[in-house]
Amino acid sequence: MIVLEKFLKWKLHITSEEFQKYCKNYLPLRHRPMSDIIESLDIAQNNIQFTTDTIRRNGCLVAADPVNTKLMLENVDSLGGLDIREAIKIEPSILKNNYQSLLQIRSLLEQYNIPDEAQQRCLKVYCMNPKTVQERLDELVKLREFQVLETNPRVLYMVVHKRKMLNRITKIQAAKKQCYSLNHLVSSNKIFNTYINSFGNKICSRDVAVLICSSLHCPHITNKSVLDKLRRHKYWLHTALHVVNENLLLLKQSFSDLVIYNNCQIVLYPVNEIQQYIDLLLRFRENGKLPKDSRIEESSFNSLKCAKLTDDQILSLVLYEIEKKYHFSGDGIWNKLDGGKIGSSMNHRLKQNYAS
Repeated sequence: MIVLEKFLKWKLHITSEEFQKYCKNYLPLRHRPMSDIIESLDIAQNNIQFTTDTIRRNGCLVAADPVNTKLMLENVDSLGGLDIREAIKIEPSILKNNYQSLLQIRSLLEQYNIPDEAQQRCLKVYCMNPKTVQERLDELVKLREFQVLETNPRVLYMVVHKRKMLNRITKIQAAKKQCYSLNHLVSSNKIFNTYINSFGNKICSRDVAVLICSSLHCPHITNKSVLDKLRRHKYWLHTALHVVNENLLLLKQSFSDLVIYNNCQIVLYPVNEIQQYIDLLLRFRENGKLPKDSRIEESSFNSLKCAKLTDDQILSLVLYEIEKKYHFSGDGIWNKLDGGKIGSSMNHRLKQNYAS
């Protein structure tokens, strides 16, 4: 050990304290032959192209098994669309795994249609046991929260931090908060505690933009263009992501993606309200009249040529009818969330916040 310490001090310019940390955190180092350590450092510096400073900060590179590393470089060409060397540079702990596990995990992620972008955002998934990844994906795909966020580029954080995420979902449900973001599920305890103890519900603008963009395939649609449309609504950050997702699934049954995009504020409203008005207005376009028990006053549409109503106009009328009851204040989104009424005191306080 004395010889190894002196060698690493010469090679990497480490301190005695750093060497002790290596020995404590990377137990194989104590039993690794000197020739293996020299070969591991050679591969890290000359093949993968790590800098001395990076190797010094990541003791796993010193303790890596050179045979395993060479097999990895020879048999795994890429991870998440990145060259294997680039992937290891981003997440050095990948070297703790073996090449067969990397290939199994990559195959699993392909089976679950996890895109390269999501894999690049969370290469730590390749540090896990393939069996664990399989079990977690099998469990998570049944969760509504995962189904809503599965197109998010950071979705693999839900796999890596599964226990923490499920624990937080339980706390969120106990706190009766409907609006939360992926960041709330996997972030630091400080960020989560601030969220859970604060008043009100807000989603992350990035999460809702990603959800809408990944669901609608339109020319020139971007996160920014979606947010520009949504921001026109006073309470746009107060609709739960699962409500937005349910609305997108509903609307895509009857309308093109472009029509939904043009009227994308509609996804902020209660699903049942939207469905009822769409059914009524589509029947009105087809038959030229509304049912007797209709919630819509037929006199409002006397001047309309119902047969010529476009899909864009139908969705505009749905928004008009929902908000008409609330004097076009934006309060239509408070009617129902997650199947239950929003408390009047919460309503009142939120409105006060926006008014101040």
